[in-house]
Amino acid sequence: MRPLLIEAEGFSAYRARVSVDLTDLSDSEIAFFSLTGPTGAGKSSLIDAMIFALYGRIPRLGARAVAPVITAGELRARVRFDFEVDGARYTAVRLVQRTPAGGATVKEARLQMGEQVLCDGAANLTKAVEDLLKLDFNDFTRTVVLPQGEFARFLNATPAERQNLLRSLLGLDLYSKVRHFATNRQSGAEAVTANATARLEAIAIPEEERLEDLEDRVALLEALAPVIEQMEDRLAAAEKEREIAEAGLSQVLEQLKRLEAIDPPERLEEVGGLLAEATEELGEAEDAEEAAAAEVKEIGARISDLPGADVIAITKRNHQELQRVEAELTSLPLEVVEEKLATAGAELEAARAEQAEAQADLETLHVSHAAHTIGATLVVGQPCPVCLHHVERLPEHHAPAELAHGRKALKTAEGRVKAAEAVFSAARDAVTAVETKRSDLGSKREELVDLLTGAPPIDDVLAQEGHLARLGSELAEAKKRHEAAATACKEARKRHEGLAADQKQMGRLLRTAQQSVASLEPPISESDDVVVEWKELLAWRDETLVRLGEELTGMEQRLAAAAEAVEAARRSIVEELAAAGVEAEHGFRVALATETERARHAVTRHLEALAEIKRLKAEIESNTRTAAVAKSLAGHLRSSGFEQWLMAGALEALVTGANGLLAELSDNGYSLHSEEGDFSIIDHRNADERRPVDTLSGGETFLVSLALALSLAEAHASEGDARLDAVILDEGFGTLDEETLDTVASVLEELARARGVMVGVITHVKELAARATARFEVIRTAEGSTVQGPA
Repeated sequence: MRPLLIEAEGFSAYRARVSVDLTDLSDSEIAFFSLTGPTGAGKSSLIDAMIFALYGRIPRLGARAVAPVITAGELRARVRFDFEVDGARYTAVRLVQRTPAGGATVKEARLQMGEQVLCDGAANLTKAVEDLLKLDFNDFTRTVVLPQGEFARFLNATPAERQNLLRSLLGLDLYSKVRHFATNRQSGAEAVTANATARLEAIAIPEEERLEDLEDRVALLEALAPVIEQMEDRLAAAEKEREIAEAGLSQVLEQLKRLEAIDPPERLEEVGGLLAEATEELGEAEDAEEAAAAEVKEIGARISDLPGADVIAITKRNHQELQRVEAELTSLPLEVVEEKLATAGAELEAARAEQAEAQADLETLHVSHAAHTIGATLVVGQPCPVCLHHVERLPEHHAPAELAHGRKALKTAEGRVKAAEAVFSAARDAVTAVETKRSDLGSKREELVDLLTGAPPIDDVLAQEGHLARLGSELAEAKKRHEAAATACKEARKRHEGLAADQKQMGRLLRTAQQSVASLEPPISESDDVVVEWKELLAWRDETLVRLGEELTGMEQRLAAAAEAVEAARRSIVEELAAAGVEAEHGFRVALATETERARHAVTRHLEALAEIKRLKAEIESNTRTAAVAKSLAGHLRSSGFEQWLMAGALEALVTGANGLLAELSDNGYSLHSEEGDFSIIDHRNADERRPVDTLSGGETFLVSLALALSLAEAHASEGDARLDAVILDEGFGTLDEETLDTVASVLEELARARGVMVGVITHVKELAARATARFEVIRTAEGSTVQGPA
């Protein structure tokens, strides 16, 4: 078997799908691959996926535990393994899914050759793989996946430890199990013999005379059975007559009880007259209510002929608003404010003329006094605007008095203009406000005139308003009268309904009373008056009570006679059974049958005791022989006997096979020697020096351990008629030095080249992984591990 493809999803550390494709490597000259990565990343889980796909289990879990292989948080795990056997390619697939209870189950399992499905189902797949590879699960994990660490311990173990390891690795513990089985079989047989002997001694052999007495009593009781059966039939007939009498008496008593329970309802005589009066009162009240309702309706119709209160109110309000608007239009002072605006305009024109005159006078003075004006603008150090020379000092001039007077006159004129402008603006605003108000009131008047088009004059509107108010008062009074009439009608109807309900209840009570004595066939009345019907029922009740009283006396006498007959029949049966030694007050047939069965059982116990004595003697003899044979077999299979001889032969064959491999791997440098269970190494490169195995270096220990592992693997494979095409070493190499690692890598390369075996190593040592023909790196991430390669 050569691996071609390992694929896993939701399996162990691999949440997403990963694959290790060895297809190209399988055809290369050196089929050597490595799985590398940090500790705990999931390197070994890839080999677990391969084993799980084939056998549905992995070495570190129990045979039935499948839930732990599913990645935490996932609902299912899927593995696929493609492999080659004798040139044909096969595919094994298994799908595991969680169950609601927290476990897991295999939902899909199949073996394919190309598109052809060879088998499906978990058990069928495992069986097909075992037949195809000729290796079961234990053999596969000892051949393809080598337990090299076990053989490293095997080399340096004590003889006792080596014997235990060899027994486990070679499956030789079967003989220990057989020896323990034989010992347990001996102990069991001896215990059974001792127990049987004790039971035999405890059995009391029955006396023959006692057995004959029991058989005679069985015959007596069996003969009595038909006699008791006839007597019980007579007792049953008497009891039947008593039951009939009891039932008849009970029926009469029940009928009397039901008749005595019939009582007439209260007010039976007066309810009819009161109901007639209430009917007449209800009619009068309904007429009064109807008349009041008609009056309310008539006034409402008259109100509906008038405009509505809202319409009248709106029309009235519009008339009043029109009168107010027209009065306000008349009172607006438009001519007054226009006259004030004209006066303010004239005053403003006069003030502006005075200002212009003052301005002209001031300008004339400035021309007359130009020198003073220019001198006032001079600045020391700056050029003169007239001569353009720099001013060294300012001239001393006094301001003319008439120039100051002109400025003051201009300022006064400017103040008058400003005041006149304010008065004019105010007068203009007043005219604008009056015109705006006049326009708004005109628009309002036109709107009101439009609304009142077709409306009655204000006097008519006021008349309608008064008429509507009077009708409203009349309607309110009419409604009060209607409400009073309705209340009176309601009270009359309530009284009438109450009396009608009383009469109806009397009818229901009558029907109930009639139904309670229906079996006595009460008379059917021809009257519809419930009072008459009640009187007829009460008269019939009294007559029937007298008749049933006479029947009651006859039933009591019949029951007494039947009870006496039952007691006589029962007493005769008790006496008959007592004569045969059977005590019973009732259940006579059962008591007789029980006593008969007890007598038969006593006979059977005596016969069984005799048979048990015979059986126990035979059991003692058989188990005594079995214990002797088991004791002899356990002696032959002691560890110092057959098992030791068998292990010595297995160890010799193992060493022979390992030396053939070791010579090939070490170029005839070493060979392994075994003598009386102890190992030593023969160093052919050093004059065949023999030295203890604990003197081996790390690389030498690896060579010898690998040779032993391969020897055992080939032995397992050949026993199953299988061929070793691949080995995978799931072994830590972190403790090896650089030289040893190089030796290990060379050995594995030579194994792949010389023997044509695909070799795989699982390691986190990068130096060793780098020597492989194909390298796959396992990377651990927060979302789960992934695989990169081959490189």
